[in-house]
Amino acid sequence: MRGSILEKYGLTHLNVTHVSQQFWCERQVELSLECPREDTAATLAGQEIHKEYLLELMRETEVATLTADDAAYVLLLNIRNGLEQLMSEGITRELYVFGRAAGFPIAGIIDELSLKDGHVVILDHKTRLRPTLPPPPSVKPTEIQVMLYRKLLEDVRNGDYTYEDFIADTGLKEGGAISDELRGQLGSEGMAVEDGSVARLAREVFEQFTSLPQLSDFLIVRYIHQERGDHIGDKAILYDSRFLTHKLAHAGQFWEGQRKAARAGFREKWKCNYCEYKESLCMARPGAESAP
Repeated sequence: MRGSILEKYGLTHLNVTHVSQQFWCERQVELSLECPREDTAATLAGQEIHKEYLLELMRETEVATLTADDAAYVLLLNIRNGLEQLMSEGITRELYVFGRAAGFPIAGIIDELSLKDGHVVILDHKTRLRPTLPPPPSVKPTEIQVMLYRKLLEDVRNGDYTYEDFIADTGLKEGGAISDELRGQLGSEGMAVEDGSVARLAREVFEQFTSLPQLSDFLIVRYIHQERGDHIGDKAILYDSRFLTHKLAHAGQFWEGQRKAARAGFREKWKCNYCEYKESLCMARPGAESAP
């Protein structure tokens, strides 16, 4: 049954990292849905570095949301502010993007967008314990990740993913409006709220997306030392739409329930040394396919 994997785990949409991590180990992705991971020291360190980069450019505002309309409004408001910052200052960070891939609704957060030579450049930050760039086999999931970011951004920019698609995928209602509580919180933060209409704000955001300049085909991955915060180096990845389409078709077969999760192949068993499931759930539940 189409979509059965999402339904099985109670997901309304995929995250970009769900798909990109399939190209590290699909079985690990499946197990992380069954038994969610606890944040490790490495994960927390990476989150802290991302937050520091965000606060370099903007003030963090925290508000409480009471309804689905509240949550959607705050999300769209952050996107609008980020796009305005990109066009006025030439850079923004932590921009939420959404669309469809592999036949499913999908969303993700782009670490950084900047304007360079009239093009929008996508940049993703990765943290590493070692002060060296990663070997090629470790970069494959990151390639998929940044290419998928570009696809989502391009689709909404070109009108291939529309306001109507967004409403259908999120289940929001055209007449939805924010609560009085959220209106008061935003007002206390100095943010003017007009009618509080989610639909109006969503249409405004989609208009902003369509007015973006051309997207660069060169996607930048910046590696940062996890402990010191030093810049290790950058890797440029050339966007390849045909390559991405092929990979997404394969990834989608898993989410559609057409095949079992693939494990790391024989030559990639070294990946298991970095997996928290290797001694328990993965080995205790044989039968998954090997990666092609």
